[in-house]
Amino acid sequence: MRISKPLLTACLATIALTLLFSALPHQIWKSNNGGEEVAVFRPAPVVRLSNQNLVDVLISAQLSERIKKADWHNAILSIDLKVDTEEGRPTAWFADVERLLRVSFLQLENVRRVLVRIVEDREEQPRLLAAVDVRKTDDWLDAELDLLRYADPVHDELWRNRLRVSFTAAWEERFGRVSSYSAERAKEAAN
Repeated sequence: MRISKPLLTACLATIALTLLFSALPHQIWKSNNGGEEVAVFRPAPVVRLSNQNLVDVLISAQLSERIKKADWHNAILSIDLKVDTEEGRPTAWFADVERLLRVSFLQLENVRRVLVRIVEDREEQPRLLAAVDVRKTDDWLDAELDLLRYADPVHDELWRNRLRVSFTAAWEERFGRVSSYSAERAKEAAN
């Protein structure tokens, strides 16, 4: 009995100290943060594209159209945008292209080229409507990427050339022949 009383006292003291020490960090954290919740994971901005973070980068672009295929190889990002056969507007599709270019060339440092294909989603066989090819070395990217948001690459020849847009026969079948205008030609005519 003499051994059991001191042993029981030591066990109770150990349990009390353990509970006290486990509650102590919580109380310190609560007093420092005012009881607010703190994020455990802090999102770090992605600056280098890789196969491991490709999906995360594309999700962060918040595209309105679905992606049928994405490929990252030798500093070239290739995207197939899957568009509906009946609905959808080219302005929304090119807004997605602008978002992809913004993420690729302003946020990421290792993308040299972006290839975007606009593909009509058909049950039997998908049809390519248009293709876009933009390179990081393009002169207009630094100064005029913000203007792309307000541009009309379908009709404006200047933006069609900058984006290297190619329209297919399937595009013309769906939307008609691509007509164009050029603000550059109007400036030249005025001078």
